[in-house]
Amino acid sequence: MTGPDEHLLSVRGLRLRVGAEPHDVVRGASLHAARGEVVGIAGESGSGKSLTLRAIAGLLPTSVAVAGGDIEVDRVDVVRAGPQALRRLRGRTVGMVFQEPMTALNPTMRIGRQIAEAAMAHGGLSRSQARTRAVELLERVGFPEPARRYRQFPHQLSGGMRQRVVIAIALAGNPSLLLCDEPTTALDATVTLKILDLLTDLVRDLGIGIVFVTHDLGVAARICDRIAVMYAGQVVEEGPTEQLLRRPRHPYTLALLRAVPTRDRDIDALRAIPGNPPQRGEELPGCAFAPRCEYAEPECRSEIEFVPIGAGRSTACRRHPLLAAMAGGLHD
Repeated sequence: MTGPDEHLLSVRGLRLRVGAEPHDVVRGASLHAARGEVVGIAGESGSGKSLTLRAIAGLLPTSVAVAGGDIEVDRVDVVRAGPQALRRLRGRTVGMVFQEPMTALNPTMRIGRQIAEAAMAHGGLSRSQARTRAVELLERVGFPEPARRYRQFPHQLSGGMRQRVVIAIALAGNPSLLLCDEPTTALDATVTLKILDLLTDLVRDLGIGIVFVTHDLGVAARICDRIAVMYAGQVVEEGPTEQLLRRPRHPYTLALLRAVPTRDRDIDALRAIPGNPPQRGEELPGCAFAPRCEYAEPECRSEIEFVPIGAGRSTACRRHPLLAAMAGGLHD
């Protein structure tokens, strides 16, 4: 893993707003990633993790705008970059792996041609060079007989193999940063492990950085070096994976971990998080999790501060000393 002075990605105080809504849906999110590092963004649906990922690639829906903050990828200012600069960024510097491979692929085009077209668009290769590159990438992502598989269509492949094609397309321009938006959600457990192992190999062999969005802390535990936990559009806790999962310092992280089934935990029922997440664009004074938090005190509803709590760890909870004394992580 590289040091913090070699950040490939830096997101600082990112704020996103939908249309004319008066309040932000992503509220001051910050994170960073280095070459050779996998950084996870974890949280429930609606927490803002996928919107944050799309903002990094400059792929926000037209209804969503950046209301504040900075995004820098390999020294490129994504927020202020023009259309041409963003086109150069995508594919050459940033590759994107989407959640559902069947909708990410063109069903009428052979998989090899789809990879080759990405190689021509982002790598400046000739058609014959791109075909060679596509076969190499199919082999790189684990296809047996890649030259034969080059001519297959997406419907001829399993879900796991289709996701490998999507990863190959994302790698076609030799990007330094791979953005993965829940790439294993539609896959079964065995295939999920194979995809995670593939991504881990790519980090080790190619030295790329990965930002990995997931709602599954078990998946995050297997692949991520660090995790940023998001709730209601904010990063509420961030730190090295093992430390964060063993000793969470934010009640939301702790609540997520208590809802994860483990073989070594003797319980009759998983603990659901009481209440409901806030509505999109709702005004949220203080800590957004306070209405659902068993440890909240009156000050939590009026004050929020993201504070460092050790090497590489931060939390947005004023009650973190209490949580520090408690067990209850994923491995406890």
